[in-house]
Amino acid sequence: MPAIAVERLMMNPHQTNCYLVENRDSGELFLVDPGGDGEGIIQAVGNRKPIAMLATHGHYDHIGGADILYARFGIPLYIHREDIPKLTSARLNESEQFFTPLTVAAPGIALTEGQRLLLAGIEVTVWHTPGHTAGSCCFALPGHQGIFCGDTLFDGGYGRTDLYDSSFADLKRSLRRLFALRPRTKAYPGHGADTFAGRDDEEGLWP
Repeated sequence: MPAIAVERLMMNPHQTNCYLVENRDSGELFLVDPGGDGEGIIQAVGNRKPIAMLATHGHYDHIGGADILYARFGIPLYIHREDIPKLTSARLNESEQFFTPLTVAAPGIALTEGQRLLLAGIEVTVWHTPGHTAGSCCFALPGHQGIFCGDTLFDGGYGRTDLYDSSFADLKRSLRRLFALRPRTKAYPGHGADTFAGRDDEEGLWP
């Protein structure tokens, strides 16, 4: 199993977390949630080699830097198939409501539940966790080394469900899935500080 390093950048006025996930053995990496400051992400990448972008969901603050990164590195953008329409619709990705209308021209590669991706020599498993959006996903690293949970789970909270195609009922089911994760695993959210998903059986962390 490769040595994995996770670096967090805070992007755009919403302080969206963008993660650089590096295979320390090869210097290759992939990006999770390429927010609005594409040039800032490029500077953080430096001389390392990015392989791909992953979006936990299709809201503008999580995809806003994708075109700059695609133009610079030519790397694909992976996103759940339910959220692909958000790439090309400022209404669906909420930028029309909250921000200057934004769309993404970089092609989206559709993801599905349980899919396994080998990126930068790191196996990533896709968890479809709808609720915040219909296509929200979490991305699990191998060996319980971490899970990127976007706006499904925050430190002490969860994403809002009053937006287009949000569902509180779906979010509750997705959170139960994260709470059932064994063993307790570090969780990297879309906003705010790191937290944990699941529990060790001997710990009463969750009801």
